[in-house]
Amino acid sequence: MPQIETELKYLLSRTSFCSLYRYLKQKGYEPNLTRQVNYYFFPDIHSRTPHLVSTRIRFIQGTCQGSWVLTCKISIDETTTDTVQNSYEYNVHISREEALTYISHGLPEYAQKQLFGDLHKAHGIPMTDLFCIGRLRTSRFAFAVRSGMPSLLLDINYYLGIFDYEIEWELKEIELADTLLQKIFLELDIQSAGSLQPKVKRFFDRFTELKGKTHS
Repeated sequence: MPQIETELKYLLSRTSFCSLYRYLKQKGYEPNLTRQVNYYFFPDIHSRTPHLVSTRIRFIQGTCQGSWVLTCKISIDETTTDTVQNSYEYNVHISREEALTYISHGLPEYAQKQLFGDLHKAHGIPMTDLFCIGRLRTSRFAFAVRSGMPSLLLDINYYLGIFDYEIEWELKEIELADTLLQKIFLELDIQSAGSLQPKVKRFFDRFTELKGKTHS
């Protein structure tokens, strides 16, 4: 069964991101740093349109060899807004050997069926062989800013030659969380650097931009 993921997201400029980071530190909140790498999969490396499903393998650094998680995310468009992203999320833990095989040689349709079952039938989405087209690295700073609520996440992302900066807050109390953030934004004179776009969308846009330059 999938979990329904609800995230409050804002893209920030580097200056605003650093200002927010310093503010939280000055308030006495100590960040927990996690480094992770997303490997993105698409059905055709020559396609100029994103796949209906976001499929990735995420490597999370930790003790020993870290962990590898294969994730399939399907956006719930009718409840997604300019700052809130809702999606069905399917997660499967896989071995390092499986992950590296899929990254190097592709994620075939039969393997997806074995790992995810009939999720494509449930959502009316066709299944096809997928291929890894690149990776996005994230340094994630988690701040526990409110008792009883999940940590606020500040992400520095690097992919295809560029950096971007965002904050994420995965929780059910969206209105409360957004009210808290807006108060901080007002105090620090912070504004969003752009409309909500998932990491995979920003990665794919950059990928197609570079591919267009190569073929021009």
